Amino acid sequence: MCEINVEKMSKKIKIAQKILDSTKEGIVITDIKGNIKWVNPAFTTITGYEKEEVLEKNPRILKSQRHDSLFYKNMWKSILQKGFWQNEIWNRRKNGETYLEWLTISSVLDDEGKIIYYISVFHDLTESMLQEEYIKYQANYDALTDLPNRYLLKDRIDRGITHVCKKKKILAVFFLDVDRFKRINETLGHYIGDVLIQKIGKRLKECMNEEDTVGRLGGDEFIIILEEEENTKQIMKKAQKILKIFDEPFLLDGYTTYITASMGISIYPSDGKDADHLIKNAETAMYRAKAKGKNGYQLYTAKMNQKALEKLTIENDMHKALERKEFVLYYQPQVEATTGRIIGVEALIRWNHPQKGMIPPGEFISLAEETGFIVPLGEWVIYEACRQGRLWEEKGLKGIQISVNLSPLQFQQKNIIEKIKSILEKTGMKAENLEIEITESGAMINPDFTIELLKEMKKMNIKVAIDDFGTGYSSLSYFTKFPIDKMKIDQSFIRNICSDDRNRAIVLAIINIAKSLGLSCIAEGVETQDELDLLIEYECEQIQGYFFSRPISPTSFEELYENPNFFYNDFLKK
Repeated sequence: MCEINVEKMSKKIKIAQKILDSTKEGIVITDIKGNIKWVNPAFTTITGYEKEEVLEKNPRILKSQRHDSLFYKNMWKSILQKGFWQNEIWNRRKNGETYLEWLTISSVLDDEGKIIYYISVFHDLTESMLQEEYIKYQANYDALTDLPNRYLLKDRIDRGITHVCKKKKILAVFFLDVDRFKRINETLGHYIGDVLIQKIGKRLKECMNEEDTVGRLGGDEFIIILEEEENTKQIMKKAQKILKIFDEPFLLDGYTTYITASMGISIYPSDGKDADHLIKNAETAMYRAKAKGKNGYQLYTAKMNQKALEKLTIENDMHKALERKEFVLYYQPQVEATTGRIIGVEALIRWNHPQKGMIPPGEFISLAEETGFIVPLGEWVIYEACRQGRLWEEKGLKGIQISVNLSPLQFQQKNIIEKIKSILEKTGMKAENLEIEITESGAMINPDFTIELLKEMKKMNIKVAIDDFGTGYSSLSYFTKFPIDKMKIDQSFIRNICSDDRNRAIVLAIINIAKSLGLSCIAEGVETQDELDLLIEYECEQIQGYFFSRPISPTSFEELYENPNFFYNDFLKK
C-alpha cells in the first residue's frame, strides 16, 4: 500500500483493498483536509492522472468549471450532515477533456464517530452517453447518408404543418426516386450503388436551403420538405433546381455514369393533412412522373390514386399472364430500302388480356422493368422468337433474321449467354439467324462488361444491333470497341426528318458513322414516301416502319413473305 496509513483503516477497508484495485470504478481516498491519500488504477484510466501526480493534492484538480460554488456548497452540506453525497458531476481529465461521471462521496468514521477519511467512488458516464446518443441517432438518421430517416421525416412534416398553419403558408413534400437504380446495383454492384446514393444525398443537401429538409426513406428514395412556401410556382421552381443536380455525371470509383430521377410533389393542405398522406400522395405523383417518361416531376392530383390502383391491378395481372400464356409475339418486317426485299423481322411483344384485349408494350414494359419481371418475360420472348424462327425454317422461309430486344436489366444478367445458348439448343434455331438488340444507354452502363458479353455473342455467330442510337449519353470511342453489326436510327429522328434540318443532319451523321465502322444501318419508324426517298438518298440500307407494315402475326407474316406486293403502302391505304 502507498502513502495511506493502513493500520488506521477499518478492517473492512483492508479486506476490500485488493478488490478496489481491480474494480472499473475510480476510487479516491482523501483525508479530512481533502488531500488525496490513495487512488486505484481505474482512477488513472478514467482521469489520465498517474497516482504519483495526485497524491497529497486536492481533488479540485479535476474541476471542470461547469458548476458554480452553490453546487459544491450543497455537496459538502450533504456529506457533513448525512455522511454521503451522490450525483452526476462534470470533471476534467488530464488532457483537458471534460466528462460526465456519477460520483458518490462517503465519510469514513473511526470508533469514536469522527471523520478520518472520505472515499469517493465514480464511474465515467461518457460511454453510456455516447451509446444513448448513438441509439437516438440511429432511430432518427439514415446510416448510409446521415440524412433524416422516415421516422424523423414524418416528425418534421408534422411539425412543419404546425408552423405553416400559424403563418398561413403552404408546405410541400417531394418524393424523389432514382430512375433505373436497380440497373446500377445489378451491373456495378451494391457497393457502387451505395456510393451513388451517398453522392445524390450530398448533392441534394447542397442545392437546398438550410431551412429545407432532405431525407432518405430507404433504397433510392429521398424526401425533401419545403416549409413556408408562398405558392406552387415557387415549389415548381425548386423542383426544376433539384432535377438539375442530375445534369452532371456521377463518378463512382472509376465508373462515370449519367442518371436521372423522377419526382412527385404533394402540398399541404390540399393534398393531405398529415405526414403519412402527404408522403403517400407524393409517391403516387412520382410514379406518374415515371410513367410520363421519367426525368421529370409531377404535382399530385386526386385522380392519380385511381391510376395507381389501375397500375397495381396491371402488375398483378402481368405476373399471371405468363402462366396463362396471354403474351404473344408480333413481327414487324425489316426490308432493303431500295428493293423492298424482306430480310428480317423484329419480334415485338403484345399482351392479349382476357378483359382489356390487346395491350401494346408501352403500357406494361416499363412496369415490368421496375418490378424485375422483365427478366423472365424477356427470356420468354427470346424462346418464343427462336421457336417461331425454327418453324419458319421448316416451312421453307429460309434465312429470316429475327431481332429480339434485350432490356438493360436482362442484358446485364451474368448468365444471359448460357440462357441464350440453352434456348437455341432447345428450339433448334440457327444462331446466325438471331439478332440481339441492346439500347445505347444499356450498353453504356458498364462498357467493359458489354464488350466481353458482345464478344461471346459474336463467337456464337449471333448478330448484334445497337438500338436507339443517338438518344443516350455515349462515347463514340467505345463503339469502335463494341463488336456489333448494325446501328438502328431511332424513330424520333425519322419522324421530322423532312422538316427539321437538325434531324436530317443527325440521321446523315449516324449513317456515315455506321459506314465508317463497317456496320449496316436501319431506320425505324418510316411512315411516308418522302421519308423513304430521303433515306435512300442518304444510302440508308434497311427500313422498318408503318409505311411498309405494322407488326403482324406469324401467319400474316407468312402470307406477306409469299406475297410482298401486299407489303407496300399498306399503312397509307388505311
